[in-house]
Amino acid sequence: MQGAGAALLLLAACGLALSSSAAAAGQVESPPSADTPPQLPPDVLFQLLYAEPNNFLQSLGNISDTEGSLTRTFLSPAHRRAAGKLRRWMASAGMRTWADQMANVHGVVKGADPTAPAIFIGSHYDTVVDGGKYDGALGIVVGIAAVKALLIEAAVAEGVVSLAEVERVVAHARTTGADIDVSELLYDQGQASQLFATPVRVIAFADEEGVRFHSTYLGSRALVGTLADVGVLRNIDHSGVSVAEALEQAGFDPSPAALRKMAIPRDKIKAYVEVHMEQGPRLQAAGRPLGPVAAIAGQSRLQAEIIGEQGHAGTVPMKLRKDPMAAAAEIIAHMETMCNGGAHEGPPASPSLAADESLVCTVGSMDVWPNAGNVIPGNLNFTLDIRSQWDANRKQVITSVEERMKTVCERRGMSCRLILKNTADAVHSDEGVVQSLMDAAVEAEPVVQRLFAQRPAFEHYPGSPTKTCAASSDPDCKPPVLVSGAGHDAMVLAEVTKMGMLFVRCRDGISHSPLEFVSPDDVAASTATLYQYLRKELLAKLPAAEAPAAEVPSPMNTELQP
Repeated sequence: MQGAGAALLLLAACGLALSSSAAAAGQVESPPSADTPPQLPPDVLFQLLYAEPNNFLQSLGNISDTEGSLTRTFLSPAHRRAAGKLRRWMASAGMRTWADQMANVHGVVKGADPTAPAIFIGSHYDTVVDGGKYDGALGIVVGIAAVKALLIEAAVAEGVVSLAEVERVVAHARTTGADIDVSELLYDQGQASQLFATPVRVIAFADEEGVRFHSTYLGSRALVGTLADVGVLRNIDHSGVSVAEALEQAGFDPSPAALRKMAIPRDKIKAYVEVHMEQGPRLQAAGRPLGPVAAIAGQSRLQAEIIGEQGHAGTVPMKLRKDPMAAAAEIIAHMETMCNGGAHEGPPASPSLAADESLVCTVGSMDVWPNAGNVIPGNLNFTLDIRSQWDANRKQVITSVEERMKTVCERRGMSCRLILKNTADAVHSDEGVVQSLMDAAVEAEPVVQRLFAQRPAFEHYPGSPTKTCAASSDPDCKPPVLVSGAGHDAMVLAEVTKMGMLFVRCRDGISHSPLEFVSPDDVAASTATLYQYLRKELLAKLPAAEAPAAEVPSPMNTELQP
């Protein structure tokens, strides 16, 4: 990845550009709408949708609490530095920015009707220990980049700023490596707000992974108001510091009243969209850069306990043994069979199981006593992780495993039990949002191809080339629709609003690792798709309204605001 990052910086310095009739004219005259193609010239779009988000990812990936690897846990020094950088990027994109009491970072363009429900775009900026640059961070930086590009497009089309001035600012950014700063084009945030019909908010959630305090989705749960009255604020880290104490030490107010106050009213959110690396191999196998997400799988975590009879490995005959390891092998094999959609004996498993490609089952941990090579175990326990987008299928597998466990243990003369540790039902994306993201991915392909025409060759994926609907003769060509087996902040936001996700291809499906990688091309494709989605949501014209009272002009204010 160092080569790709260096290439991007070299690209910014070289100032590669294509000639454009729009640039030659110096002004885009017609106002933008959801139905017209992007009206900024290719070199400007390249800097906004390709170079900046990729450079941002490399920059954010260098902010770590550890040398030689990426670790950025909740409220650590690196976490706080990352929050500051995100706020600066949001401010340069024309947003009013602040941090809430859970250290979530917000960037808002209010829109011409600030009372209207807002489109929320977000993901998380914490990482796992020894993680990668793209998990979470990708969704934040593409949101910032898409809003900035759309704001500049609208400003040019509305005559607020000339295209020549935009070209000047972009050229300066290319030659100096600086960010494109919207405040150089728009005098204040009130001017920026009038360019969008409704509000849009980019939010960087402070904690999704739950590494430090062993509780996930702290940021998004605080935002929707489901955190204030639970005991998670008393959770402690390895140093004995609680969540509440860590927040206080960082200058935040973790009181229940303050957390309830920061919760977003449901009627203020129109929809939540999260762009995220896939963390799996399906898009790579399909040769596709992007795919909307139909659902986030429900998950059940269980623990099986089997008590047998410890004995000598050489002296106890097989027919007299009460071996919990052998019983566990039977039970695990049955679970695998069920999750493959079939059964070796008896009637076939439910057709719904056979058709459910999202159904996955894993035994990830086993403890055996006394764990000696020449001893028949006396007892053991193992974990079961069962996931599916269809809750009925997940529950059917659990019931079947429980029944098989009872049968096996009774036959072998052992005692056993299955304990449910935690469970979460599946969350389904809003069909309208999924369709809008799918349409945006197809509609953005011409823009993406123009972006690709301006960049040098970067590292690509082995196997078949990327397939696009633009190059397909199939009139029904569309991106694949996926199911997420991993949890995301979108699960929490789905409790209060319509939700949709867009997955982005990653190399070999690797994630939660320094080896995770999303190509610069695919980062740009996801940014362009989100940009196209937001064009339809934010550029719709509003009826004429009475002009607000005149205000004394002031530079764009990006100070900490509640």
